[in-house]
Amino acid sequence: MHPKNQHRSRTADTAPPAGRILLENLGTLRFEGTDVAGFLQGYLTTDTAELGSAPQFTAMCNIKGRVVCTGYAWLDDGSATLVLHRSLCPPVLEFLRPYLAFSKTAASEVPSRVIGLVHAEPPPGEFNALPGGRLDDGRYLFAQQEPGAETIPEGLPELHPGHWHELLIERREVWLQAATSGRFLPQMLGLEERGAVSFSKGCYLGQEVVARAQHRGKVKRRLTALDWSGTAPAPGTSVQSGGREVGVVVEVAGTTNAGQALAVLVHDRSGPFSSDLSDTRFRLQG
Repeated sequence: MHPKNQHRSRTADTAPPAGRILLENLGTLRFEGTDVAGFLQGYLTTDTAELGSAPQFTAMCNIKGRVVCTGYAWLDDGSATLVLHRSLCPPVLEFLRPYLAFSKTAASEVPSRVIGLVHAEPPPGEFNALPGGRLDDGRYLFAQQEPGAETIPEGLPELHPGHWHELLIERREVWLQAATSGRFLPQMLGLEERGAVSFSKGCYLGQEVVARAQHRGKVKRRLTALDWSGTAPAPGTSVQSGGREVGVVVEVAGTTNAGQALAVLVHDRSGPFSSDLSDTRFRLQG
């Protein structure tokens, strides 16, 4: 059986699988020019003065402070790479187009294969030559930016992408996509808790709104872990209570009829929760 058909949700007493995952839902943007870090300083929520060859979780906001995309960025030989959800590659390029027109930086979507490693160190060989690196304890991310590449490095078993999404929920790490882009402040996604927002680097697009929300503490929706049952929800699915929307699903993992999710939820709600999907139910984890 192909590894993509072998995924089952882990129970608490099951050892986590180790291997490599082809993350076909992710794509890459490349930024090139004489002042790439300076250009990105005005648009990423993290400080590009601290950006190096190691992947750094970051985000990009619009002028209203709503997050357009999240992902990992790094510098490589004078250029910068941003790995984000594939559905957002064209919209982000279009979003940046008027700003790029007055800069010395060019941006493009790069044909790539994004590979994640979970609970395993990169084996000697091809992985050492790939851009990317360690994200945290138990995860690596690499971008094979070779047009026409048909294989990914061997040396580890191939796993189902569901294992990656389980780790995203465990780490409360949200990768926005087309259905959820432009809807949330960084604090609603817990980005400041992950170190993905700098409050000292100076101005960037949406910075005034983000800083005001941080210092006034008036963010009424927060990232919350839920269990779901029924029809699998997708990012963008409404979470409802008493016939009113109280949240939006932003990340999902699980099997065909049960699993876990992250949702941006009104922080004082405890359920019960339903959905705009007729047979989907949610409950708070823990």
